[in-house]
Amino acid sequence: MSEMVEHWLSEQQAQNRRLLLVIDSLAEPDPLPGLFSADLVHSYANLYQGTEVAEMASVGPWLIMLNELNLTQLASLTDAPEQNWGWLASVEHADMAALTQHWQSRIFADEQGQRSLYRFQDNRIVARHLAELDASQRPLLLGPLTSALCWDDHDWQWFDNEQPGEYPEPFEKPWLSIPEPEHVRHAVAHHNLELWLWENHTHATTKLAETRVLSEWLDRQLDKVKEWHWHSEPQLHFLLRYQLDPALADHPAWLPAEKETPEAHYSRVSSVLTSSHSAQG
Repeated sequence: MSEMVEHWLSEQQAQNRRLLLVIDSLAEPDPLPGLFSADLVHSYANLYQGTEVAEMASVGPWLIMLNELNLTQLASLTDAPEQNWGWLASVEHADMAALTQHWQSRIFADEQGQRSLYRFQDNRIVARHLAELDASQRPLLLGPLTSALCWDDHDWQWFDNEQPGEYPEPFEKPWLSIPEPEHVRHAVAHHNLELWLWENHTHATTKLAETRVLSEWLDRQLDKVKEWHWHSEPQLHFLLRYQLDPALADHPAWLPAEKETPEAHYSRVSSVLTSSHSAQG
């Protein structure tokens, strides 16, 4: 366990604060089974349940309040921050209902008329946003949390909340105007595509995940669209949908013909595979 993690954990215990985890359930390996089997969970909330995106609860973020523990019991998580499983937090008053309401009101990112999911369960994103916000703005994001410890993809970052409390809607969301670096944008896009697969092709994605590591499979599909210069969202969604079908994933039509433009390639493949899919039905 790193010196920073030990220091932060010791400080929270010295202040008699309750420890929490914000968990990304799409992390690999999924940290949730280990937390429950080790009897570390005092109470919990799946933060997508009871919201407009309740159908995505199986891949949603979890808020977990921990039992009293020996700090070494968290080592399996804190010694593997590169798995991007989520982040740690502390709170003075253990009110799960208030904490749940706070984070559920921050699920959505509404920008320029477009609604998307704000991935606060991703430690890299929340670490960057907390680092960019002024200390006076952090309470808007952290709410009742007293302190947070997040891995930013390079180091652990410690953020204290100067004014913990409830910040109900409407409230400003200054974190949404912070530009993301390329590697973070890539990670966000990758994660959003995983969510799209689970939401729109649940059965096929479940079958795939039984035998393959989903993130690695998705990386291979993204390599293909890059090689083929398929840049639009419909082209990407088409590829993912039909690559999920074992009967069509290796169809010879996928291979581009010599001197075929990306547009012609996509038009031909979509025509052939759509016909093949209809014939299967």
